[in-house]
Amino acid sequence: MSQSYRLHMAGIIPIANIKTDHINTFPEVLLPVNNGLSAIQKSVYECALAGCSTIWIIANDDMAPIVRHTVGDWTYDPVYFNRMSKFSSHERKEIPIYYVPVHPKDRDRRDSYGWSVLCGQITAWHTCHRISTWLTPDKYYVSFPLSLFDFSVVRENRKLIRDKKNNFFFTFNNKNIKNDLPLSFTMFGEDFKKCRRHVNQKTTKEFLPPLPDQLYPSEKLPLEKRWSARHFPLKVVFHSVKTNKKSTKIEVPWFYDARQWSDYERYVGAEHIIDRPYEELIKPRRHEKFPYEIS
Repeated sequence: MSQSYRLHMAGIIPIANIKTDHINTFPEVLLPVNNGLSAIQKSVYECALAGCSTIWIIANDDMAPIVRHTVGDWTYDPVYFNRMSKFSSHERKEIPIYYVPVHPKDRDRRDSYGWSVLCGQITAWHTCHRISTWLTPDKYYVSFPLSLFDFSVVRENRKLIRDKKNNFFFTFNNKNIKNDLPLSFTMFGEDFKKCRRHVNQKTTKEFLPPLPDQLYPSEKLPLEKRWSARHFPLKVVFHSVKTNKKSTKIEVPWFYDARQWSDYERYVGAEHIIDRPYEELIKPRRHEKFPYEIS
């Protein structure tokens, strides 16, 4: 068995605290990107295409039931779905999907859109580590639902994405997550620690720093200036993600940030389109409850 096959790469899809200029009456992640394909289904399929062993959707209690109704509890790995073999259905790999809320202690303090990614990573690590150290994620692939690009490049670069030593970044016009562009990328556990530390060091808190003659802080900040991490952009949250000469950066041919309605309009009117996968690869699937009764 190859090393890349044993790699546990967890897919992270942040939904909680996403900020858009849309005024729709339905969640933005349900926007159609093709006939019968929503933005959240696109991200789940993208994570499966990248080779993720598990998928973690960060959604608070108000959104999780809606998203779960759309994408279900598990999906198939597209690479193993239609293999040319005698018993192809037996070789199919199932990828479980988990739903994670932002921790209550972080709400209204650090819960920016980027922090949702870090919240999903720490939950994935703790959950798997408590079962077995062999299940602990080795790497994380982050996909943003409202980032629209041709994800055929994901399949083409699957091996590079699953590299056990180096990070991977999709770029557009030579910009990536480090430039505040919400394009998919990977990070390791050490990157998570550095990013969390950076956010905690940069954020304001409830009190001003103590004066030289004071042992403890006594003066509070104005309400609007407390916990500035709530408003940190992606480039601040992921400032410490490691990049070096060995990191892989792949330029995507086109990209639209559908958090802005104007960009979504341009996508709908453009020649570019995200292809809809097989119905079997995107339809919601549920686990049977056990034990169950047949009525």
